[in-house]
Amino acid sequence: MAEHPSFDALQRAARAWNGGRRKEALALAEAAWHMVQEIPGAPPQAALVGSWYGYLQARVEGKTQEGLELVRQASETAFWEPQTFVHLAELELLAGSRRRSLSAIRRGLALAPDNRDLLRLRNSLGVRRRPPLGFLDRAHPINRFLGQLRHRGEASAG
Repeated sequence: MAEHPSFDALQRAARAWNGGRRKEALALAEAAWHMVQEIPGAPPQAALVGSWYGYLQARVEGKTQEGLELVRQASETAFWEPQTFVHLAELELLAGSRRRSLSAIRRGLALAPDNRDLLRLRNSLGVRRRPPLGFLDRAHPINRFLGQLRHRGEASAG
């Protein structure tokens, strides 16, 4: 991976976040973001800086929409980086979109099937099974009834 001055600040930001130093993590990620913007020669991997900065903006400052926009851009630019999908899934959930969060989790797990953060997120959200009758809407009374029967049958068998 090509070295860019922003990567050192980003690594320090990630360590600060993991150590519970939220404000410090945000300040370091912001500094890394400015480096990416101002210092020429940033490789495509620098999109991860935008992912972290957007994630921390949302989590620390409560700027969910601004942060989500940066993370969405990063997930498109650095589409090979599972961490961008962890950030995207968490922020989509924070913004109230379970469907988009699950989509980000699926995309991330396609890249890294053993990623612990993505697996943890998927397990915490749960994954709905297909409705009993796929040609009817999930909320249709017949599907709801059949789904309840299926669930009761599995509960009594287990």
